[in-house]
Amino acid sequence: MIGRVLLVFLLVTVAMGVKAKSDFSVLFVNPSVSGEPFWQKVQTITEQTASQLNIKIDTIYGEGNRHIQLAELKKYLSYRATPDYVILMNYPGGAEATLDLLNKYGINFITLEQTITGPERSSIGLPKGRYKTWLGEVYHDNYDAGWRLAEALVNDTGLAKGDIAALIINGHYGSESDVRSQGANDFFAKQKITVHQQVHASWSKEQAYDKTKKLLSRYPNTNLIWTASDLMAMGALTGVKASKLDHSVAIGGFDWLGDAIDLVDNGGMSATIGGHFMMGGWALVTLSDHFHKHPFWLENSSLTFKLGVISRQNLDDYRWIVYSPDWSLIDYKAMSLIGTDKVDYGFNLSQLQRSAEK
Repeated sequence: MIGRVLLVFLLVTVAMGVKAKSDFSVLFVNPSVSGEPFWQKVQTITEQTASQLNIKIDTIYGEGNRHIQLAELKKYLSYRATPDYVILMNYPGGAEATLDLLNKYGINFITLEQTITGPERSSIGLPKGRYKTWLGEVYHDNYDAGWRLAEALVNDTGLAKGDIAALIINGHYGSESDVRSQGANDFFAKQKITVHQQVHASWSKEQAYDKTKKLLSRYPNTNLIWTASDLMAMGALTGVKASKLDHSVAIGGFDWLGDAIDLVDNGGMSATIGGHFMMGGWALVTLSDHFHKHPFWLENSSLTFKLGVISRQNLDDYRWIVYSPDWSLIDYKAMSLIGTDKVDYGFNLSQLQRSAEK
């Protein structure tokens, strides 16, 4: 009897060991600091995806600095087992050194967002060019998102277009925020809406607050503020309150932060555009398919998706993602192309609406 129990125990143990063995390993490079709201959400979803897809995943942090990110990546690759894949976001000014390092180790990798422009972009080239193991880029359409956020804010004012006066608050110079703001500028120009001024606030809530107060003292008739992030939108909102204007101001930003969605709910903000916190999870789905020999990354060098606008009109569809969201409700396995006749991924934010209904 004891022998039989021992045999069963050993068989269960072996079975659990086999089940626990991951298919392959991925290093996720979080470009920010641990706990930063947006990138923490990206990381959490990426880790949840890895759990569903039986992928071993490690995370290191770039701490918002290209030099630190490169140093941490060097340290990991020097002292840890080489991962099968890496997912990371390139920092302007540090892309070439980072990609040279990955190339040295021969690691297949995917980059998130299109952050590199100008001469640096010309130097590193496109995926599968100078860097053969650069499988591709996963990024959202920033221009379209900037345009649609501007459109949502204009609609929320309820004013005739000739009565609208706008401000634009950007992130860094020469980064993805410039593409976002170009979409907004083009929309405003097409609608013949006045843009008093465009400034940069380095993604900082505090800078957005200070600059909003100064701009409103200069342009007190402003009734719309477009920003390139929710944190800056919240700073702008505080600046509007401090300025004690006698009219309302439509304010919006990017990222779908929980606090921003709450502000849309209570009327402090008009809209937030986002959903790109899914990009790490979506990138992992494509890597799982690549590992299992699907040809998508052999035939493609990029994967783009559109962001979604949350306003008071559709808030109920997305409210669940604010309050202790359970990201395991999303079926990441169902997004795979393996075993289907599809050639392209259908990544879209309607998946989040369906998940809330389960």
